[in-house]
Amino acid sequence: MKKITFITGHYGSGKSEFTVNLAIQKKISTVVDLDIVNPYFRSRELEKILTEYQIKLISSTEKNALGSDLPFISPEAFAPFHSNETAIYDLGGDGVGAKLIRQFLDLIEPENVDLLLCINVYREQTSKHEKIIKMIKEIEASSGLKVTGLINNSNFLRDTTYDDLLVGEKIIQEVVNITGLPILYTGVYEDILHKCSTLQGEVIPLKLFLRKKWL
Repeated sequence: MKKITFITGHYGSGKSEFTVNLAIQKKISTVVDLDIVNPYFRSRELEKILTEYQIKLISSTEKNALGSDLPFISPEAFAPFHSNETAIYDLGGDGVGAKLIRQFLDLIEPENVDLLLCINVYREQTSKHEKIIKMIKEIEASSGLKVTGLINNSNFLRDTTYDDLLVGEKIIQEVVNITGLPILYTGVYEDILHKCSTLQGEVIPLKLFLRKKWL
C-alpha cells in the first residue's frame, strides 16, 4: 500500500465503509474526509471509533458539520504530504468529488500515491463495464490524476453472497481487460468470509460501521 491513497466512488458504492475498514486493518495513521458531496454515511461520523484505533481523522473545521454538505476543508488535509505517515483520503462520488484532488497536485509524487475507484456493480451508475470506464475518464479529467487501481465492493450489505461478489468481479474484469487497471482489493462482509473462495485482489473483511443494525 502506498503512502497516500485516494478512494473515490459513486454514491452507494460503500466507499466510506471500505475506507474505514481499510484504514483500521492496514493501521493507517490518518483518514482525511474530503467528501463534501454526500452528507450521509461519511467517514467523519466514525471519529470516536477511528480514535480507538489510534487513527487521526481530519475533516471539516466547521462546528456541527457532521450532516452538512458545505465545502469546508481543513488545512490539516495537506499535512500527510509533509510527513512520513500513511493516509487515506475519502473523496466524494465521481468527478465532482474527485476535483478536490487538484489542490494537492503540486505535492503529489506519483510513486507514493494511489487513486482507487470503489465499484459496486449493483448501483445503476456502475452496473456495466462501459459505465465504469466512463466514470474513470470523468474522475481523471476532473482530478488531474490517473486512476491506478480498482476495488470490487459489489455487495448488498448483510444480504451479500459469494455469487454476488463473483458477478461484480466478472463485470470489473472487463474493465481490467480494456484499461489494464488491476483489482487491488475486494470488500467482503465479514459474516460471509467463510463461504467465499478465491477472489481477485486482497480481500478486506468489512465490518458495517456506518450502517446501523436496522439498515
